[in-house]
Amino acid sequence: MEWEKWPLYVQRRHALATAVLKDPSNVCCAPLTETESIKAKDVVEWIYGVLTTLDAKASALMRLNGVLIAAAAFLLGLFRRQGGSILSTTSLDAAVIVSLALLSTISIFCCLLVVDVGWPFLGKVTKNSNRTFEFAEEIRSLDRVSRFRQSAYQFAWLITLLASIGFLGEFLEQAVHVIGLAAADSTP
Repeated sequence: MEWEKWPLYVQRRHALATAVLKDPSNVCCAPLTETESIKAKDVVEWIYGVLTTLDAKASALMRLNGVLIAAAAFLLGLFRRQGGSILSTTSLDAAVIVSLALLSTISIFCCLLVVDVGWPFLGKVTKNSNRTFEFAEEIRSLDRVSRFRQSAYQFAWLITLLASIGFLGEFLEQAVHVIGLAAADSTP
């Protein structure tokens, strides 16, 4: 078996499966040999395990971004209200909140790329003339999809982190403003 032609994840996963824990300071395994083989079913299950984990994480990230967008809508609804608002409602605050909501929206879009199912299961498996099946393209395709989705998720996570920090800063600013107003009103 020509290991270097297989995706790196498949090589690492097989190495993990064959590693034996003897010395905690040196967890290693022997190099892959040309006589070793892995069942295609195991490889497909390994990659689908990664895709399933990414799907769950992206779904949670979309929920968080939905909460951030709802918070932005709430805050923006209080700006420029008839009768005023106790919040600091400057145009700069509104622009910051809209920008943060836009970041959350971009993150949701990236997460949708992660949870997309755009191919039939085992759709890249070909049947040979001798009634055998070839799984190499299915495995390579799943690996490409997995790597793309990992990158999309990491980008979405980073954007969500930035938006969360921005929202935290905006909420702290609003809290300081409201507490300052309350303190000013309570002085005789």
